[in-house]
Amino acid sequence: MSTESKPKRNTSKIIAAIVLLVIILAGAGYYYYSTTTSMTTSTTMMPTSATSAAPLYKDTIVVGTTDSVMSTIDQADAYDYFGESVIQNIGAGLVDYRPGTSTIVPALATDWSTSPDGLTWTFNLRQGVKFADGTPFNATVEKYSIDRQMIIDEAEGPFAGIGLDLTINRTVVSGPYQVQFVLNEPTPSFLAEVAFVPMWPVDPNVAPLPSYHCGDTCGVVNYTGNVATENPNGLGPYELTNWVRTAGKDVEIDYTANPNYWNASGGYPKTKNIIIKFFTDATSLNLAMQSGAIDVAYRQLAATDYQAAESNPNLKVWSGPGAFIQYLCFNELIPPFNNTMVRRAIAAAINRTLITNTVFLGQAVPLYSMLPIGMIYHNDAFKANSANMTYAQTLLTSAGYSTSNPLKLTLDYPTGHYASTDGIAAALKESLEATGMIQVTLAAAPWPNYKASVRADQVGFFIYGWYPDYIYPNDYTVPFLPTDGVGFLHTHYMSAQMDSLLQKAASDYNNPTAIANDYAQIQDLEATDVPMVPLFQSSTLCVSNTNVGGVVLDFTTIFRYYLLWETTT
Repeated sequence: MSTESKPKRNTSKIIAAIVLLVIILAGAGYYYYSTTTSMTTSTTMMPTSATSAAPLYKDTIVVGTTDSVMSTIDQADAYDYFGESVIQNIGAGLVDYRPGTSTIVPALATDWSTSPDGLTWTFNLRQGVKFADGTPFNATVEKYSIDRQMIIDEAEGPFAGIGLDLTINRTVVSGPYQVQFVLNEPTPSFLAEVAFVPMWPVDPNVAPLPSYHCGDTCGVVNYTGNVATENPNGLGPYELTNWVRTAGKDVEIDYTANPNYWNASGGYPKTKNIIIKFFTDATSLNLAMQSGAIDVAYRQLAATDYQAAESNPNLKVWSGPGAFIQYLCFNELIPPFNNTMVRRAIAAAINRTLITNTVFLGQAVPLYSMLPIGMIYHNDAFKANSANMTYAQTLLTSAGYSTSNPLKLTLDYPTGHYASTDGIAAALKESLEATGMIQVTLAAAPWPNYKASVRADQVGFFIYGWYPDYIYPNDYTVPFLPTDGVGFLHTHYMSAQMDSLLQKAASDYNNPTAIANDYAQIQDLEATDVPMVPLFQSSTLCVSNTNVGGVVLDFTTIFRYYLLWETTT
C-alpha cells in the first residue's frame, strides 16, 4: 500500500507462482518473518477479567502523527500511505488481510472462487450492508466502482499504478449479490490485489461516474471541507465525522463507530471515537506523547524517541515487521548517472550499517535487494560489493575521477514525508566522501516540491521509499522497471534483458522453479546495472501509554485503528 504516487505501468505484470495462490486460499500467507525484540508484541484482543471488577474502557483515543493525506481519500486517486490508511479504516474491501498475517480473509465478500482457466473470479457478497447515507451495497455498486476506476484510469492513481486497468477485462453482475471479474490473463496475485484499496467500493451518490476519456482526475472526489458529500467511503468500521485541513495539511481527523459496519456485531471497532491530531515534526509529536496530550504516537518519531520510550515506565513501545524499504535512484538522462561505472561505484561505497545503526539505532536493517527481506525469492544481490571502498575507487578511476578531480554530486531528498531523511542523507554523504574521490552536496525539499522535481526530470540522484501495495513479489519489481524507463521514478533505465526477464517471470507463473530463477536473475541484473540502490528495510514502530492495547503491526503496514482499546486506569 501502500505507497507513493506511482503512474500507470508500461510493462506486463509479473505473475508469481500459482502455488502461492493455493497457499493463500488455504488460509496461510506465504510470507514468513522472524525477529527477536524486547519490545512489546502486538495483540488484537481486549483483556478479560475473571473478577467482578471488570476494567472500564475509554470511549475516545487520541492518536498523534506527523503524516498527512497527500491529496484525496478517493480510491481512484489516493496513492499515499496516510490517504490509504484513512480509507482502510472508513472503507471496506471484498477481502482483507487477517491482522498480524498475510492471509486473505473474507470481508464484504463471504467467499470466492476461480474458473479452471484462472480468468474469471466470482465473489459472493454480504447482504444487508449499506453506506452511511443508506445506499445499499450490492454487486451493482461493486461493478459501478470498478467501471468508474476504468473510466478515470488515473495515471498516478493506485488502480493504474498496479496495472489493474490492464488486468481486468470487464466486471459482470452475475446476481444481485454476486460479482465477477473477468481478467485478460491468469493472475495469481489478483486476490491480493482485490484486498488493495482501489478495488474497494465507493458510494455512487458521492463518487460520480464521469464521461469516458474525460482525462486524469476527472470525476475524482476532492475534499474541500464537507465530510458528508466529499467522502466516497462509508462501509468501514468507522465513519469520518470531522476533517480539518489547512493549506493542504491535515490538522485533525475524527472517526466515530459506524453502526452499519458489517462486522459491528463482532465487537468492532473496539473504541467508539478516534481523534487523529497532526504534528509538524517528530519533536512536537514526542512532546505530546510524553505529556499525555495523545494516547498513541504513530509515524514518525525519531529513533532516539523510541529508544527513550522503552525505558519510560509510562509508555509502551510496539514493534512489528514491515515491508517499507528505502532506496537511492539515478536519472540516467542526467550525466554522470548515464555511466554504469559511476552508479556501481556509488552503490559500492554505501555503508548501510552506518544508516541503520547511527540514524535508526538498529530499528532498521540493511537491505541488499529491492525485494524486502523475508519476501519469497529475495536474495542479497547487492551485498557482494557493499561498503567496498577499494572497488568503488577502482570504478571511479576507470570513469575518469580522482582525488584531484572528484566526482561532484548533488543528493536530493525529501522532508516531511519519510523518517529521519536528514540523517539518512548525511550518512550517505559520509559514506560516499570516504572514497576521497566524491564530493556530495545535500539538497532538501518539501515532499510535494520534491516529487514534482522528480517527475520533471530535474534531479539525478535522489532518495525514495516504498510501502507495499499488496503482498506479492511483483509489487517490488514491475513498478520500478517499466519498459519505457519512466514510471513513477523517472530513472530512464531501459534494458531489453530486464524486459525479457520480467516477461519470462510472467510466462513461468505455473513453474515455481523457473520463476525462482527468473527473480534471481532480475535481482542480479539490478545489482549489475544499478538503476537504483536498496538501502534499508524498516520495522514498524508505535508508542502508546500503558493502558492502550490492540496495536497490530505487521508486514502489510496497515494501521488498524478499529482494533485499538484503552482502559481508564
